[in-house]
Amino acid sequence: MTYIVIAGAGIAGLASAILLTRQGHQVEVFEQVADPTPVGAGLLLQPSGQAMLQSLGLLDAVKAKAAVVHSLEGYTGSWKTLDLHYQFAHEDWYGLGIHRANLHQILWQCALDLGVAIHLGNGISAFSQDAQRVQAQHQQGSLQVDGLVIANGARSLLRDQLCITQTHRPYPWGAYWAVLDKEDWPFPHILLQRYRGAQIMLGILPTGINPATNRTCYSLFWSLPKAEFAEYRQAGMPGLIERIRRVWPEVAEWLAHAPEATIAIAEYADVRLASYHQGRVVVLGDAAHAMSPQLGQGANMALIDATILAQCLANSGAKFDGELNSNSVTAAFAEYSQRRSKHIAYYQTVSRIMTPLYQSNYAIGWLRDLGTVAGRHVPAVYHQYLLTLCGAKQGFLDMRGVIARL
Repeated sequence: MTYIVIAGAGIAGLASAILLTRQGHQVEVFEQVADPTPVGAGLLLQPSGQAMLQSLGLLDAVKAKAAVVHSLEGYTGSWKTLDLHYQFAHEDWYGLGIHRANLHQILWQCALDLGVAIHLGNGISAFSQDAQRVQAQHQQGSLQVDGLVIANGARSLLRDQLCITQTHRPYPWGAYWAVLDKEDWPFPHILLQRYRGAQIMLGILPTGINPATNRTCYSLFWSLPKAEFAEYRQAGMPGLIERIRRVWPEVAEWLAHAPEATIAIAEYADVRLASYHQGRVVVLGDAAHAMSPQLGQGANMALIDATILAQCLANSGAKFDGELNSNSVTAAFAEYSQRRSKHIAYYQTVSRIMTPLYQSNYAIGWLRDLGTVAGRHVPAVYHQYLLTLCGAKQGFLDMRGVIARL
């Protein structure tokens, strides 16, 4: 039996634990914090991520907590600039807006039901490896395993211990976010955004069921430079409401009359690795490829990572007839790096190109608006926009974007 340890109980870590346990591997998860439940707002599950949840057998459970999103629409003033409708990519495709805590709880419960050992408040702190084993040190001791999966987020210190060329570059922009309950919002199936150049972006994402109140909720996203964090904190909720009022008065009133709303600041980073494995150690999720939230791909990429890792381990014959092949784990991890490289490189490159168009002090918002408006009037270009949104493109030369190939 192959013994694999996973560092991190986020989306990538839990999904990997579920899939590898079902394959018959011995799996343990070590999580640094005592309560890993996400405190974030909503996320958008694209058709690519939904396909991975289907393979996990969890898509129906997710749908029960999520909101169906038919389109993404953005406005500069009264001018509709962004207009992306999933049905024009595929008649059966749509997005799913869901609170992070709901998605995490569904994965968590599935892992527990399978008997996965999850150690909280006890993270993997260091490791060493040779041709046969990995020595993983955690806060309460150490153990020898056949493979280590690093899935502990963009700030991973374990990643730094790999002899792999890598960069970790924090973005100069972040965001305020909040989860707001509302039963009568007139756009229950649209992710709506309002822009003022590249300096201001306000978004409302249908988020399904609020895990705290069990009511229909939406996630508010307000872009801001990190240099202004202190100023925003000093101004507090009243200051944020007045800023929003200038862009979208209805949302400002909604926020002003939501006494239970919790406002928090999110920060982002760009993480790039030359390879996603070294020997018997592999890196998944934000620890491997964190990027800005402009493409809404974080959770989807994590689910794809977990699915392909499981496929690679199955392909390599890491477990057969109860006898461990000493080379199978390294072969599987090498295959994983190769299979994930083009997909990740495409989305990281597009994210890097798009981010300044939506979050920067450059006077280039007009370029973004002209590009999105012109693109939707050219069917071939519009189709590529949609395939990119859906997480389906495997690289710049992939014009078909068939999710089943993942």
